[in-house]
Amino acid sequence: MCAAAAALVAFAGAVSTAPATAAPSGRPAAPAPTDPSAIRDPDGGLGKGWRASSDVLVTGAGDSNGFHLYVARERNAFAWSTLATLSASALDMGPWMGEVCVTGSGRYAVAVFAPKMAANKPTLVRAGGLAAVVDIDTGKATTVATGLQLAYFNPACGPDDRALLTRAVGEDMQRTDLLTVDAAAHRVTRTRRIAAQFTTPAPAADGDYGIARGRLVKVGSTGALTEVARPAGPVSALRGTARSGVDLVAIAGEGAVAQRYQAGRLRTVAVGQKGHLQLMGQVGGHNALVGTAPTLARAWPELSVIRSDHRIRAVSAQGHLLAQQISTAQGEKAVREPLSPADRADAGRVRVSVQATASGRRSTATFDTERKAPRLDALPTRAAPAPTVGTLAVDPNIANPKCAVRRNDPKVQAQQPSADMVEWAVDRAVHGTLTTSRPANYLKSGLPSYSPQGLFPRRAVAGGGEVPAQIMLGILAQETNLSQASWHAVPGDLGNPLIADYYGNARGSIDVINYPSADCGYGVGQVTTGMSVGETVYTRNQQVAIAVDYAANVAAGLNILIEKWNQIYNEPQGRSTLNNNDPAWIENWFLAVWAYNSGYHPSSEAGSNNGRWGIGWLNNPANPSYDPARPGFLRDTYADAETPNEWPYPERIMGWIETPQLRGFPIATEAYAQPTYGPNSPDYESRFTKVLSLPGVYTFCSPSINSCTPNTGNPCPADSEACWWHGNVTFANCPGGECAKEKVTYGSSSAEPGVQRVYDRDCSVFTGNSDPDKDATRRTSVVYTTIDSSQYAMGCASDPNDGKFVLRAGFPAGSTNALYADIDLHQLGAGYQGHMWFSHVYPPVNGDPNPKHHLVGAWTPNLDLQPGERMRFDVVVHLPSHGGEHEDAEYVIRGGNDGSEYTCTLDQGTGLPGINGHDKWVYLGAYNLGRGSQVLLNNMGNSESDGTVDIAWDAMAFVPIYDRNGHNCKDPY
Repeated sequence: MCAAAAALVAFAGAVSTAPATAAPSGRPAAPAPTDPSAIRDPDGGLGKGWRASSDVLVTGAGDSNGFHLYVARERNAFAWSTLATLSASALDMGPWMGEVCVTGSGRYAVAVFAPKMAANKPTLVRAGGLAAVVDIDTGKATTVATGLQLAYFNPACGPDDRALLTRAVGEDMQRTDLLTVDAAAHRVTRTRRIAAQFTTPAPAADGDYGIARGRLVKVGSTGALTEVARPAGPVSALRGTARSGVDLVAIAGEGAVAQRYQAGRLRTVAVGQKGHLQLMGQVGGHNALVGTAPTLARAWPELSVIRSDHRIRAVSAQGHLLAQQISTAQGEKAVREPLSPADRADAGRVRVSVQATASGRRSTATFDTERKAPRLDALPTRAAPAPTVGTLAVDPNIANPKCAVRRNDPKVQAQQPSADMVEWAVDRAVHGTLTTSRPANYLKSGLPSYSPQGLFPRRAVAGGGEVPAQIMLGILAQETNLSQASWHAVPGDLGNPLIADYYGNARGSIDVINYPSADCGYGVGQVTTGMSVGETVYTRNQQVAIAVDYAANVAAGLNILIEKWNQIYNEPQGRSTLNNNDPAWIENWFLAVWAYNSGYHPSSEAGSNNGRWGIGWLNNPANPSYDPARPGFLRDTYADAETPNEWPYPERIMGWIETPQLRGFPIATEAYAQPTYGPNSPDYESRFTKVLSLPGVYTFCSPSINSCTPNTGNPCPADSEACWWHGNVTFANCPGGECAKEKVTYGSSSAEPGVQRVYDRDCSVFTGNSDPDKDATRRTSVVYTTIDSSQYAMGCASDPNDGKFVLRAGFPAGSTNALYADIDLHQLGAGYQGHMWFSHVYPPVNGDPNPKHHLVGAWTPNLDLQPGERMRFDVVVHLPSHGGEHEDAEYVIRGGNDGSEYTCTLDQGTGLPGINGHDKWVYLGAYNLGRGSQVLLNNMGNSESDGTVDIAWDAMAFVPIYDRNGHNCKDPY
């Protein structure tokens, strides 16, 4: 295990569970000494005046509940609490990420946030982010914009309360929308279209600045650009001051140059080392140079130097605290246990590494922040007037899903594999031996018998050779965290297939369903091409296999990767090559991985592209959308995975190859094998390991090929298809031992590993015989959560369904709100005999059910009664081991034709903190029932509900007890 992995495990094993104290809006008292997030010995660490300080630090990190903004105030010894949580319940795409800045007044934070999965989708990288303004005093958040660029410089705050947001327009980012935000007014005041790729925007006292075509430019009122200066190199950071112009840090080779533009002149302020000189904004329009730069030769107004040997994520408003790293327990657990879904009990648990600048003291704390912070759901809670369900067919955008295999279909459930199963499938697939037979009706899918590479025979790699296993494993780690089923499912569960942007609303159109814009990437490899309705790349059987079977998905995804290699290799106008182009070397797949994500433009289409062809600009390491001073992905910390959008896709894949995900707790091992490095592969001293030989930032930058000039602010000023690259480069001597080869764990005849279940499978059958009051002359009715219980795919033997279960969605009934409520409805192959539904608990709206989230489940049994007959029944509900945690689930029992109605409120949780739950039956009570009786459960909570607590619908049993007393609500069965 590498040193970085060991450091992570050390953190994970030392979690403190004491809650941090949220700072009230008034004058708080000093924090308790036991507060784990506060600076220890604040008098010595911060200086004697800390209690009277107004300094504050705001930063953020994401988990399954949303993107959290965290605040630490010096008057609380920099104890941490949650300021606000930002999310959009319409986007069921897993954990969140984001970027945040603080306005010069210190009163507002501006955040751009999105699901992490968006970083893998080129359209969403360009325009898939949401933006909100957060009041730092109250935590109140307001959505201000959607459809924004996911880049390290977005958002950008200025010396006052003005902030700038960017949206990249066009496949090659050849245009930019620049949005101006008045943070105090919580709104966008104008949008300007800039006819160039525009990066590192900076509001300043005299206007708005940024970098375009390698130049420092000023933006006019219409979006026109005026060049004002030429920086010393590609710009890593740019920030305005209140009165002293604009500061920047440019990268010159392996050096970093801090410069200031003022009064028409660009002057050098300081020189440092690349990656060790950062420019950060502070309150009042001041800036700080953070790093190992020498002392400034002269004083520069509104600019200070803060020394640090480490890269940092944020600096406090007055510079008294540096946040070097911040990560959530869920984010680190996703690396440590890649196939386990985010545990909502971990939400709010954070690790921060900080440095007090007064003393230089560093500390790392793991703590629970206060969970009851203001929450923003960017999805409007009340839908506009809508047509009834009967008229939906006229609007295909919301009535006809684009993706070929539908969600929430009990006939289509994917099994969540464990990490070793995925590695097994990859190791065998790359060598063409993934021929394990799947029986007919595998996973109750209705498919005939097949084998993964019988259904998807491995394509030949042009020029001979095979795909190194680590290449495919790195892709799967980045794309889906090794998941085939929905991120809600754990290994051993079945569930909905993992589908990217099924509803077509991830580009910011969060108040509509827009099926034509859906991505339709399925499963562990995010297979997209051929997975839309009407596409004929795959047969229907192949589409279903891609959706439900992780091994079939690996086989199909592998062919897509090989096809990208082959496209590049067989290019009629000239083969693009890396090094000696031998596919046995991992580094030589950099181009194919690049094309796997953002595509390849063949010369056959050059006539439609101004004669240009090659690999697109988005993932070129030279693209100024990525910080030119960035370190290697995951080389220094797993926390890089919190913001994957800050690296080009192929760099991320190579990072997951060098630094595999982990599995196991508290003792962690790598989830898949590292490659076999060459004897002359580079050494990385800080982690005591070798790493891959990777291309430099400007390896794919040539004036003669793609109009790209290395070491300039925007190396491809054409901002068009002219930036596409093709050619031949060498950055490593592979035959000379500078490259790595695959290392396989499983041989060609290795058996498929068994799934390592997180929760034990319970196939016990409910008969009611354990009920001492049962009337043995009458039949017990068990109502399953699907009409046909034979579709249950967990492998348990199930009895026929003795009743009907119905879920009604949306409010009012019959409106298009039903379609929106389906977004946050999920099936799991868990619960009784292997099927249940779950959603989340939402607050009412003006006293009515939440329109776009309302769900009501109704169990109607076929009671063993004659017409008009009534009898007492013990009603018993099955609570699943996971998927239900609502503490106040109110079940309504209706007695049928007499109009009687009763309630029983249960805590659906079946586990304890740190201890898995278990399946169990609980009595709802004994009631006099007749034909037509029902049990109802809805997901409407109270005003404190925030859409994060699970509520489950599982099986219901009705045990006849004749005239006996029976059991009470909450009695265990």
